[in-house]
Amino acid sequence: MATNKRSIPEIRARLREIADEHEIDELHDLADETYRNTPVKRAANKSTPLTPELAAKIRKYVAKYPNLHQRDVAQYFNVNPGRVSEALNYQV
Repeated sequence: MATNKRSIPEIRARLREIADEHEIDELHDLADETYRNTPVKRAANKSTPLTPELAAKIRKYVAKYPNLHQRDVAQYFNVNPGRVSEALNYQV
């Protein structure tokens, strides 16, 4: 097995070269299949946006219950743990 791998665009180009050299239309079709499909739909954002007021509430709650995990705080405020982290680092 080769140690230096080719990128997808390089493989696509090589498939097209071989297809042209040997007149194999199926290789052109295979090269076309190496493009990514566009995403059909992006998942809806489930987390509440961080506002200065929410950040203050989260910081106050964490100060009151310092031993809680961020995931528990996040669940309490119906946000994801990243929002809790963002709130704790929020610059007023």
